[in-house]
Amino acid sequence: MAPAPTTRVLVLTADTVGPAMAGPAIRSVELARVLGRECVVTLASPHPITRSVPGVATAPYASEADLRRLVDGCDVVLAMSGLLFEHPWIGDPDPARPGTGPAVIVDAYDPVLFEVLELYAAADATTRRTAAADATARMVEPLRRADLVLCASVRQRYLTLGMLTALGRLGPDGYAADPTFDALVAVVPFGLATGPPDAVGQRPLRGPEGPFDEHDFVVWWGGGLYQWLDPVTLVDAVARIEDPTVKAFILAGAHPTPAVPAMEMATRARRRADELGVAGTRVVFADRWIPYDERAPWLVDADLAVSLHRPGIEATFAFRTRLLDSLWAALPIVCSDGDTLADLVRAEGLGLVVPPGNPAAVASAIVRLRDPLCYGDAQRALRDIAPSYTWDRVAQPIVEYCRRPLIAPDRATRGPDGPEAVSVRVTRIGRAVARRGRVLVRRGVAALAGPDRRQREQP
Repeated sequence: MAPAPTTRVLVLTADTVGPAMAGPAIRSVELARVLGRECVVTLASPHPITRSVPGVATAPYASEADLRRLVDGCDVVLAMSGLLFEHPWIGDPDPARPGTGPAVIVDAYDPVLFEVLELYAAADATTRRTAAADATARMVEPLRRADLVLCASVRQRYLTLGMLTALGRLGPDGYAADPTFDALVAVVPFGLATGPPDAVGQRPLRGPEGPFDEHDFVVWWGGGLYQWLDPVTLVDAVARIEDPTVKAFILAGAHPTPAVPAMEMATRARRRADELGVAGTRVVFADRWIPYDERAPWLVDADLAVSLHRPGIEATFAFRTRLLDSLWAALPIVCSDGDTLADLVRAEGLGLVVPPGNPAAVASAIVRLRDPLCYGDAQRALRDIAPSYTWDRVAQPIVEYCRRPLIAPDRATRGPDGPEAVSVRVTRIGRAVARRGRVLVRRGVAALAGPDRRQREQP
C-alpha cells in the first residue's frame, strides 16, 4: 500500500477556473491534478471555481485574510510570479524569521515584460515607461522569495538565471548545495493530455452546423489575437492561395477573464479579411472562447495549425502554449521562426517554419503541407513526440520537489546583507510603480502579468 500523502500544496491562480479557461488557469489545473496523486493539494482562485479537479480540493478566496489562512495551512505554495508580486508576504509570512514559511514555487513561464513592450508600443512615453517598470517588477521581485522557479524552456531558464544573478541569489550557499542550480530553476513546459483526443462522430468545423464544406482544407489558428502575434499575415496568405478550398478558422472570442482587454490586433485582422474579400468565406473568426473540455473535436476536425508572430524579443522567450494542442491532435504546424517551438518544429519535422511577416512563405508552406507525403511525415513525427510533453511527464520536477520540499539554501541562511539588499532598488521601483500606475495596471499590465493574466493562447 502506498503511503498517505503528507505534503500540503497550495496551487494559486488568479484566473477563472471553469469550463472556459486561459493558459494560466489550464496550467494550474493540470499541475494541481498531477500533484494531487502524491500530495494534499488545494487549488485556489479569487474567482468562483466552477470546475472540479480529480484528487484536488478547491477554495475560492475573497479577501487577504482568506488567502492568509490558506497559506498558513500548507507546506508549499505554487503560483505565477504576477500573483506573488501582488502578495509578497507569501514568501516570508514572518519578516523577522525569513525562510521559515512555506516553500515557494514561482511559475515564471510567462516573461510578460516582452509582451508589455509590444502592447504599449504606441502609447505615450509615460505610459510605456510605467507599464514596462511594472512588468519588470512583477517578473523580478517574486524571484527573491523563490525556492524553486519554473520556466517553460531552456531559453527562459537562461533569462531566469540572469535575473537571479542580478538579485544576488546565485551565491555560495546555493552553489555549495548544487553547482548547477538545477534544484532552483527547473524547465517545466506547458503540457498536453495523455492519449489521443476523443472526438468520435463530432464535426464542428465541417459538419452540418459548421462553417466549412466536407472537402475544405482547414487551417486552425488556436492562439489569441494578441498584439505580439500576427494573424494578419495568415489572412494575407490564405487570400494568396489560388485553391479556394484552403480556409482559415481563427479563434477570436473574448478572454474568459474579463479584466484582460480586447486588443487592436483583433480589429486589424478582421479589417484585413474584409479588405481582401475573404471574411466569412475563406477566413472565419470564432466569436466565442471554446471551452477547454470541448476543444478536442475542433482540433481533430482541422487539418493544419498555424502560429505566427511579429519580429521582436517577445518571440525569443515565448512558449506558444496552444501549439501543444497541435502535438496532442497530430496537427502539422506552420509557424514563424524565432521562438522555442519553432526550433522544435524544425528539429523534429513537425511541419514547416517560415520567416516572420512573410505571407508568401506562409502560403507556400500551407500548400506544401497539403502534399500527402509531407503531411504524413509531419503527423508521424507529431505522434512520436507527443508522449514527451504530457502533463504527467513535464510536471515531474515539481512532483520530485514536493516529495521533499526545501527552502533554498540562500533563503534559509540570508541576513540583513543578503539578496534582499541587492534587490532593494527593484523592490522600491516595483512598489512605486504599483502606487503610481494603479489604473494602468488594472486595465492592461496586470491583466497580462498579474492576477488576471491571459492565456496567452486559447484552447
